[in-house]
Amino acid sequence: MKNRLLASLPREELEQLRPHFEQVSLSHGEPIIRPHEPIRDIYFPLNALLSLVTVMEDGSSVESGIIGREGMAGIPVLLDAGVTPMETITQIPGDAIKVRAEIIKDAFDKGGAVRELLQRYMHTVMVTGSQSAACNRLHNVETRLCRWLLMSSDGTGRNEVPLTQDFLATMLGVRRAGVTEAALKLQEAGLISYGRGHINIVNREGMEAAVCECYRMSRDEYERLFGAET
Repeated sequence: MKNRLLASLPREELEQLRPHFEQVSLSHGEPIIRPHEPIRDIYFPLNALLSLVTVMEDGSSVESGIIGREGMAGIPVLLDAGVTPMETITQIPGDAIKVRAEIIKDAFDKGGAVRELLQRYMHTVMVTGSQSAACNRLHNVETRLCRWLLMSSDGTGRNEVPLTQDFLATMLGVRRAGVTEAALKLQEAGLISYGRGHINIVNREGMEAAVCECYRMSRDEYERLFGAET
């Protein structure tokens, strides 16, 4: 497995960074970025899926994005923010490349291919976030579930998506019963197999036909900037 951002770097820039790479295994629920704490490391997922979470004063939380092998966790470092009120945790366990934040920040500040690449990635994050807000407001639960499942599959490189009902309910902004109803409809349509804490995409073509345009817009913008995966 590879991280698509790192794989997009020219060989010379990648080899300059490689001595600083540490491959780590991330477990479910493991914190990557804690709210209001200095970001010391940047993570490039290989097959793990990270979850960006906004935590409210009453303790409730809202899912605001995911990061898989197409991206990185630690954008505030590049923007000279240093800390963020948002939390990032591991949602699907797997491996990632960890690099000390100052190493990536120094390479970014020098300009060149690293800066160009990471700026393009930040643009795709903004596009995906805006599209997610529109999707959650305008589209029904089934098509939104299709979108999240496809994005999660893209992020891990696997058709098996071990996501809990609670996580899916947070992502979709609905109750657990709404997740169950939507998942059963997709299963009846022959698109997924669904069990407790386990979803398998069995008909990806059908899923891509059933999903709303929000998935394609975000994917197409990423591929415009980074190329289609081969």
